[in-house]
Parts: sequence; structure tokens; C-alpha cells
Amino acid sequence: MDIQQLVNDVKTFFQSILGKEANVIGVRRRESGWMVQVETIEDSDYQRRRALDDVVGLYEVEVSANLEILGYKRIGLRERDEIGETKDEDY
Repeated sequence: MDIQQLVNDVKTFFQSILGKEANVIGVRRRESGWMVQVETIEDSDYQRRRALDDVVGLYEVEVSANLEILGYKRIGLRERDEIGETKDEDY
């Protein structure tokens, strides 16, 4: 399994499906595949028009062993200048 291919597939998925540039911040092997954590900027145009900091969305993406994206969900939001916290047991 090539992790670079996994990262590229997840980034491509976010760009084509959600129209968002994704930064992969974590990859973890699971029994049935992979769990990937991604950060994206949420509604940056909206924030800029109101002179607010960008809001960063944190997503969890489930990927099968043969690199099929099974699902994703947003698990958090934070302002760009906030330091996010993820529990080590999660990733």
C-alpha cells in the first residue's frame, strides 16, 4: 500500500466532490482499511467579506483497503489561529 497514493486520492476526492482543497493531517491503518484526517478552509469568501478569521473544518475519511472512499464526516470546526487538539488514541 502506497500512502502517497492514499493521500492523493483523498485530496482529489475533496477537490472534486466538495470543491475544497484538503490538507491531510493524519493517516491511520485500521483492520478494514484506513482512517484519514483532513483539514479544509470552510467558506473563506464569507469570512473575508466580514473581516473574520478563516474557519477550518476537520474531517474524518474512511477508506477501504483497496483505496475506495467509503465515507466522510466533519468532526470539528475551529478558527484558523486556534490550536486544535486531537486525542492520541484517535490518531
